[in-house]
Amino acid sequence: MLRHPRRLASRLGALFVLAVLGLVVRAKWIIERSYADVPQPKIVADTSPAGVTRGEMLFQSLCMECHGGPDGRATGKHLDEVPSFLGTFHSANLAHPTEGVRRRTDGELARVLRTGVLPDGRLSVAMNGFGKLGDADVAALLGYMRSGAPAFEPAGRTQPRTKLSLLGTLIVTYVSKVGVDRPSSGVEVPRKAPTVEYGRYMVQAMDCVGCHTDGFGSEKMNDPKAFAGGFELTDPTGKPIYTKNLTPDDATGIGRWSRDDFERAVTRGVTPDGFLVRRPMPLFSRLDRTDMDAIYMYLRTVPAVNQPNRPGGHRLEKPKSNDPPEVLFVSVGCAGCHGESGPHRDKILPAVGKSDAELASWILDPQATRPGSVMPSFQGTLDRAQAESLGRYVRDLAKQRGG
Repeated sequence: MLRHPRRLASRLGALFVLAVLGLVVRAKWIIERSYADVPQPKIVADTSPAGVTRGEMLFQSLCMECHGGPDGRATGKHLDEVPSFLGTFHSANLAHPTEGVRRRTDGELARVLRTGVLPDGRLSVAMNGFGKLGDADVAALLGYMRSGAPAFEPAGRTQPRTKLSLLGTLIVTYVSKVGVDRPSSGVEVPRKAPTVEYGRYMVQAMDCVGCHTDGFGSEKMNDPKAFAGGFELTDPTGKPIYTKNLTPDDATGIGRWSRDDFERAVTRGVTPDGFLVRRPMPLFSRLDRTDMDAIYMYLRTVPAVNQPNRPGGHRLEKPKSNDPPEVLFVSVGCAGCHGESGPHRDKILPAVGKSDAELASWILDPQATRPGSVMPSFQGTLDRAQAESLGRYVRDLAKQRGG
């Protein structure tokens, strides 16, 4: 009497295994097949002064965080902020002497920006997420790439290809639902103005919603918990860190933040309570007041979600007046970027030869010295004496590393 149920269970188990294998094979086919037949958008570079200026802002805000190498050029790198369970991710070397953007047509580059399809027909999963850029902004990015900017001066080697794990392949295929079925042209950019419409466009184009909404869905703007945070990334020390709640909830989001609080956090990297905004959150120091007004206005319109921020990442502490500089270097967050294994370890080398006053001014407000700098401001976190002490410590550290 027990034979038939066991046989049925065995057959059902075999069917289940076959179904799973079928899903895996299909997922791998979707990711690995050639997309060379996807048409190239008929978008040409906007090389006007206004176009290049807009393109520089977009590239330095959107692209350089992933593609920027240690020498300041877009030579690509390992994207260690992506959790390892998804696979091993690398960004392309856009400054490569023979394969970089200078050797690509407008159509090839526009297709990458619109669909994620690379010039050789492969699909870039990471680039597939930036398809919300309007035609004018794609043209502006192309204009900046054609402007002779130092970021694209030939340098470096070809970066390794991104390799998705099996779990990453399944998530990207069936949850994120990568796809190339987007209009090749005709996507408008709203008029730049302090409006909700322009703010909504910017949070999609810059993929704020992608990081600040948990999960891997393809239409996060429609998620009931859009912008409520909780998405897992990896900080520069290798620890899991979770994105923050940007909804207008008073208790757990930014409901009590003023517009100036928001701008300081986004463009200077310091929260209203004086803590550093931790990486991998980029510093959007090139966004202007209109951009910030619009984004802030839009975020005030999204549904407030009471969702506490998850702890994670390298712990930061409020500095004490008697903290020695080596303690400040760790406690306020410098070590995360400039420590021995930090992604910007050698960015401190120019400190050699700088005076105490110059280093302190740089630490307190980098953007005042170099507009567009992606280093956070410590004004309001450190006083002048602490900044000078920390500057001397950094200078000594730079001398040791520079030999």
